[in-house]
Amino acid sequence: MQRISAIFPLGLLLVACGDVPGESAGTDAGGDTDTASSSTAGEAAAITYWRDVKAILDAKCVGCHSPGNLAPFSLASYADASAVASALPASLMAGTMPPWPPDPACGTYLHDRSLDDDARQMLLDWVELGAPEGDPADAPPAPQAPEPLEFDIDLELPEPYTPTIAPDEYRCFLLPWPEEEESFVTALSVTPGERQIVHHVIAFAIPPEQAEAYRALDDADPDPGYLCYGGPSGGKINDGRVPWLGAWVPGGAPGDMPEGTGIKVQPGSLVAVQMHYHTYPGAGPDQSRIQIRTAASVDRVAVMMPFTNPAWVQGSEPMLIPAGEAGVVHSFAADVSNYLPLLFPDGGLQAGDPFVVHAAALHMHTRGVRGSLSLTGGQSTCLLDIPRWDFNWQGSYQLTAPVTVRPGDQLRIECEWDNTADNQPVENGVQQQPKDILWGEGTGDEMCLGIVYVTGT
Repeated sequence: MQRISAIFPLGLLLVACGDVPGESAGTDAGGDTDTASSSTAGEAAAITYWRDVKAILDAKCVGCHSPGNLAPFSLASYADASAVASALPASLMAGTMPPWPPDPACGTYLHDRSLDDDARQMLLDWVELGAPEGDPADAPPAPQAPEPLEFDIDLELPEPYTPTIAPDEYRCFLLPWPEEEESFVTALSVTPGERQIVHHVIAFAIPPEQAEAYRALDDADPDPGYLCYGGPSGGKINDGRVPWLGAWVPGGAPGDMPEGTGIKVQPGSLVAVQMHYHTYPGAGPDQSRIQIRTAASVDRVAVMMPFTNPAWVQGSEPMLIPAGEAGVVHSFAADVSNYLPLLFPDGGLQAGDPFVVHAAALHMHTRGVRGSLSLTGGQSTCLLDIPRWDFNWQGSYQLTAPVTVRPGDQLRIECEWDNTADNQPVENGVQQQPKDILWGEGTGDEMCLGIVYVTGT
């Protein structure tokens, strides 16, 4: 395994219920076998949809697997679930559904979608029994629906846009910030207009003093928006202190910030929406939408802090992933407490102050296989570990117990890739050949990026 480090100062057997010796459940006295799904009279099925399975599906699956939602089929009713029951075991056994990438050995997070062993075995046993329906009178109480997020700002890209640069195009669109007083972003949702081509979305808050410089970039590009590889200005303006408002990646879901926190936005700001398009022939135009909830005040001002090795980004220490190699690992650690004034320019935190990590996320591309964020040095704490990376299921994970970071602690990121022939993407129906890969903005390049949501103590 190649390892490169850097330092930067910046179930169970099925139980036949009520078996009679010499007979098996689901078999009548004449020896004819009934379908398990009709076993609602006489011998009851050991596990049924209404009594046992529906509650699991409602809690862990129906949020995506319901009519009109993003999953390819519904599990919202008995008819829906029984129709696809035979397809469920493969995903359940592999642990890929429901999708919950974090390793529970690292930590616990809010809104956990994962199945425990008992629930997984219950579903497997139900399928093995033939997906019995049971008695609707056994239905569990209706699940309590989460309170819907209420947004007070609704922004949309100014016009539909079809990317023309292949294979990847980064294009930014400027949207006016409508609030006339200082406010704080406490929730953000991104709805991609054309999911087939949207690789990721990042919303930045351009401060008022830089607004004209960004408008000039927009005016200079004849197409809607302007090209912006690398950041909201495409490297044409010093944007190192432009705060993130939020982001969307495949698998991401709308959500609110940790309670009592929010990201500050000044009146007169602009929202720069960076769209990373992975261009496909024949794809339709995109007009993505961003919804934002604001508050007039919060208990603690927050920032989203991107974290990586700048030497990888700049190329002075290449993040090389050689063609044909598996198990390529790069890692990086740094004490970031001395750079807090860059993140909190209004003086909220000074160099060397402790700060609190409330949520963590990782970002790699398609050759990634594993990634982790942790604290080392003064303490040894796992923040996020994704042992089986899946580009299509990324997200930000809110810690059930926020972690305080003190001077001397180092934030550490580690990523692993597989660049062998079997792990290459398919483009236009053709699997690509391995090539040397470095840090880059394109889908065919790679990244090792951590994002942590932080506040003061």
